[in-house]
Amino acid sequence: MAPGSSPDRRQRAWAWAWAWACSCHGPRHGPRSCHGARPAPHPPQGRWSRAARRVPASNPAAASPRPLPALLSPVPPQPMGRRAPPLPPRPPAGLAPPPRPGRPVTAWRGRPPVAPPTRGVTFALVSAGPRPAAGVRPIAARRGGGAWRGAANGRRAAPGSGAGAAVALVPLPGSRGGRPAGRPAGNMAAGSGRGLAQLAEALGSSEQALRLILSILMGYPFALFQRYFLFQKETYLIHLYNALTGLSIAYFNFGMQFFHSLLCVLIQFLILRLMGRTITAVFTTFLFQMTYLMAGYYFTATEHYDIKWTMPHCVLTLKLIGLAIDYYDGGKDLEFLTPEQRRFAVRGVPTLLEVSGFSYFYGAFMVGPQFSMTDYQKLARGEMTDVQGQRPNSFVPALKRLSLGLFFLVTYTLSSPYISDEYLISDDYMEKPFWFRCGYILIWGKIILYKYVTCWLVTEGVCILVGLGYNGKDQNGKPMWDACANMKVWLYETTPLFTGTIASFNINTNAWVARYIFKRLKFLGNKLLSQALALFFLAIWHGLHSGYLVCFQMELLIVIVERQVINLVRDSPPLSTLASITALQPIFYVLQQANHWMFMGYSLVPFCLFTWDKWMKVFTSPKQTIHTTTLFSLLFLFLVQLCLLILNRASLFTGVQVYLFPWPRVVLHLIIGVALYSQINCATKRKAKKSRVTAKR
Repeated sequence: MAPGSSPDRRQRAWAWAWAWACSCHGPRHGPRSCHGARPAPHPPQGRWSRAARRVPASNPAAASPRPLPALLSPVPPQPMGRRAPPLPPRPPAGLAPPPRPGRPVTAWRGRPPVAPPTRGVTFALVSAGPRPAAGVRPIAARRGGGAWRGAANGRRAAPGSGAGAAVALVPLPGSRGGRPAGRPAGNMAAGSGRGLAQLAEALGSSEQALRLILSILMGYPFALFQRYFLFQKETYLIHLYNALTGLSIAYFNFGMQFFHSLLCVLIQFLILRLMGRTITAVFTTFLFQMTYLMAGYYFTATEHYDIKWTMPHCVLTLKLIGLAIDYYDGGKDLEFLTPEQRRFAVRGVPTLLEVSGFSYFYGAFMVGPQFSMTDYQKLARGEMTDVQGQRPNSFVPALKRLSLGLFFLVTYTLSSPYISDEYLISDDYMEKPFWFRCGYILIWGKIILYKYVTCWLVTEGVCILVGLGYNGKDQNGKPMWDACANMKVWLYETTPLFTGTIASFNINTNAWVARYIFKRLKFLGNKLLSQALALFFLAIWHGLHSGYLVCFQMELLIVIVERQVINLVRDSPPLSTLASITALQPIFYVLQQANHWMFMGYSLVPFCLFTWDKWMKVFTSPKQTIHTTTLFSLLFLFLVQLCLLILNRASLFTGVQVYLFPWPRVVLHLIIGVALYSQINCATKRKAKKSRVTAKR
């Protein structure tokens, strides 16, 4: 080949680059000559990888003149604070020679990280050959036992990178200094910790769920500190303590996203101060707080139930709306208020610190319960106690609720591996027989609610311990500690009725909706419409998924059917006699419980599966006939009650009116209702006219 040909120029360029690189590593690494001659090999300096030592120096083939180098020179260990020496430039694409058979090429892509490695950390270069199979460790270093992953900075090498494949920059455990394997550098969120993640993985839970449990359990030491060091102290100290502890819990769970709640609290305080006790302040509060919550749901929505900042924010939204309404009631005369409104009306003007302490109270910030500003003010003044001037005797009642909550926590933890939401949409569940699916939904609906029961019982114990759960004394003079009760456990476990479950589950939230939504809609003049609007508010308050709307719609439907069945049994002498037989009552109770929890679990399917495609897959499966059974049972109940009314010689129209009035779901029902209302109105007018004529005579 001619001396001036292109390969000759490439050889000289590579020889010059290699001489420049070797001269940077010290005098013991002599440069190549321009003709490619290599001096006698020197003992290795620095730490070599086994890949670099694959061909011994005594091999004649290794010492023979070669036009291009196959291995990089080792980099000696650098003292702390010094940068690594520069590396030879990477040749342009397409100019690198093919690798020698049986001798892989090792190369670096780019330069090592700017930060020098810690003294004593072992580095190893990984061959740019084929990537080892899954589960195979890379080649270990000569000293220290450390090794590098086959990706740079945790990034996987791009396919087709060839000799320029990246070298890993994260050492495996066993090499001193550097991060543990598998932990990304610089990507940890605020407030996260490796220890909690490992503990959650060992417990079979998510890290956020573990943080939630720890947050509500931290309320007990917080409550003990307030009992023994802040009882009947200055109120501003209690407000400040509650605000700081609540903010710390918010930061522990959600990092810097706690600013969402802080922003809403500040804006709510400005609304109260600037707008005063006006209806405009109430509507502004309702519109702003609900819009902010809906926006949070929209931008953070996923297909699964995630513990994020919107979870405590929905509790805070109800608190702030209730505060605005109570503040508005505080400006009215007492004669225009109901006894319930008088009890919760806020007469004074709350300060910013007071509103913050009320909003961030550690015992109810994450999952509730709901309580009023007046009760919180009594707690700050030291009035929530069974013995005036002394700390409340609530230690034992608080421990009872805590132990009961831990019992449900253990029950749910042990049952959750066998009872899961995802199994409902699996192909295996769809292929099961009908009796198995009904039994599974029955047990699943019972177990799935225990996670809510656990949180509410534990937080109720915190409120009782600090005194917020004090609810006066009963007729026997015994103190009651159920002011913050969100669960009536005995009623919840033993009632065979849907109305009993509703009355024993999420009590404070239901009471809040009844007090601030349902009763405030009495101007509509329709109890059923008020109830439907209240349930609609509850549905959108839970989230924007379609499953919430379907769940609460089915709840209304089931409650109406249950009331019709109770009225049917009560109005029918044969059925009343049959139900009063003592020997048959245990059988009826078991059948009622099975029916109760099967339909309760059936209505919880959209609540827990959230999205349309998931819960519709359960409802529309070929073998899933529970919804068909429900519709036929409703039609059967209508026909039975209609026949009984006819046999009792009641008016057919009156019977249709009595039964169909609670069912404004079909246009035909509405038409019949309007016609019956017109008929009754005309009859009333004729009766009034007849009475006037009689009076004139």
